Amino acid sequence: MRMRTIWAAAVAVAALTTGFTAAPAHAAASASAGAASAVAVASSASAGTVVTSASAATGAARLAVPDNLSPEAQYLLDRLPEARARAEAVSEKLGLDTTLQRALINAIDPTQYECSNATPPVVAAIMAPAAKWNFEQLLAALHVLIYNMALIDAAYLPQTGPFSYGPHGEYTNAVTHTYRDLRNFWDIPSGDIELVPAHGRAMLDPELNYRVFTKVYGLADAPSRVSADFVAKQLNSEAMGYGDLPMFTFNAYAAPGEVLPGIGQTPKRIAFGDGVMAGFDLVGLGDVAPKAILAHEFGHHIQFADNLMRTDLPAPEASRWAELSADAFSSYFLTHARGTAMQWKRVQLFSQLFYQIGDCGFTVEGHHGTPTQRMRSALWAYNVGNSARPQGHILPALTFFDLFKAQYPQLIAPDAPN
Repeated sequence: MRMRTIWAAAVAVAALTTGFTAAPAHAAASASAGAASAVAVASSASAGTVVTSASAATGAARLAVPDNLSPEAQYLLDRLPEARARAEAVSEKLGLDTTLQRALINAIDPTQYECSNATPPVVAAIMAPAAKWNFEQLLAALHVLIYNMALIDAAYLPQTGPFSYGPHGEYTNAVTHTYRDLRNFWDIPSGDIELVPAHGRAMLDPELNYRVFTKVYGLADAPSRVSADFVAKQLNSEAMGYGDLPMFTFNAYAAPGEVLPGIGQTPKRIAFGDGVMAGFDLVGLGDVAPKAILAHEFGHHIQFADNLMRTDLPAPEASRWAELSADAFSSYFLTHARGTAMQWKRVQLFSQLFYQIGDCGFTVEGHHGTPTQRMRSALWAYNVGNSARPQGHILPALTFFDLFKAQYPQLIAPDAPN
């Protein structure tokens, strides 16, 4: 199964700019896997050293393990390597892009592409609260970033409506209207694709955390209960936003639906995190982000429906293929006269959004394409829609995809200066 995400790995890297020693360093490697700087983090963690980052996204100081940890925190700290290993195994089975590819397949040559080491503004914005956390709060946040409880619950386990989107329901109209328009725009069967919110405050309920730990990750009852209660207790504070800080749900998942051990048949779904909308709102992209991200995830469902995934490519390249084509599906819908009909100024904002969530993790399973490649895909799709005659004509999904496939070599062409 392949479940696509857009950004969780890079956020985890930024979250761990606060250093841990010993066991937390190992967990840092897990939570940060999938972004360009994760290789350095993992290498440091494997040696048992203190993990730090060149990024100053949080401005937080390095923390050593306190002597007066609560029994629950010490218990979880001691089990972090085991927790990381289990999370990695399950994530790999589900197709989540949160693990470093162990074989380090050299899919493409990183020296031929231009990438920035700068922290994306959206990551810096959403990580700001972490500067004020104590050790136990950081430990709880680490568990959230490793396990993504709210998003995993929303993607796989039973949900009941009515649904709202955003910490205060502020994105509900934009999301529901965009979803209706997407289903009318694209020519795939979509009546059985569920749209479900992922609220960070849901993790204040230890029973939700517990069922994710036990049902999805297959963890034993005793450690699951300790972890579930600990995370719920720590998140239930002003410093941690009562669970609703953007970093805790800064993601969106497209799940194609299949039978999973211990769960049974799972539905086709898009799990939409509040944090991914609220986070981009912090950097002035709140009007574009809900529509662009939902359209991107719907693009993955087009891939599922029309069997457009590439199983013949190494994992990083297959992921890049899927993500860049989802970018293109999204941009075509957003800029088409019968989609959301975004004007040029809004297209620029949209492109800025995808530039921020590009990555240069060329050997990482969940590689999404470089910022330049994502910009190219978005703007190429805009031009396809803008140049169409008559303007109101919507290309069938497979026809549009054939155009993308023909353009793909140009979209991924090296861009580094000679």
